[in-house]
Amino acid sequence: MTSGRWNQKWHIPAGHAPKPVIMPDYIAKYPAIRTDEQRDQYKAVFNDQYSEYKELHVEVQAILKKFDEMDVMMQNLPQNPTSHMERDRINKILQEYQRKKMDPSFLEKKERCEYLKNKLSHIKQRIHEYDKVMGWNDGYG
Repeated sequence: MTSGRWNQKWHIPAGHAPKPVIMPDYIAKYPAIRTDEQRDQYKAVFNDQYSEYKELHVEVQAILKKFDEMDVMMQNLPQNPTSHMERDRINKILQEYQRKKMDPSFLEKKERCEYLKNKLSHIKQRIHEYDKVMGWNDGYG
């Protein structure tokens, strides 16, 4: 393969800015565990933040369930409203639906929930790796 051909194959279109890959903060903050004390610290962080995650998860799932119910309702709305009043009513429903789906508070909770899920999975994996090396098993694996 010549370098000219390689450049053609991997050419980035003009005006395209690749999205930077951002490493989550917990990757650097929670490296491989080296000591029992460090394991205890990771376990304490896990236990502390797991309760926050559980609460957020329940709340976010309840909201997502309501969105699923609203999706069904939206599919059952008339596709071609016959009156101006019916068209206005449907438009108001659609606007309210979009407003709720884009609510900053909901989006923030959903993002935080996903972040905690990934962070806790990372910490749990670090504990599991350490326990495996040490021959331990306390229920985190």
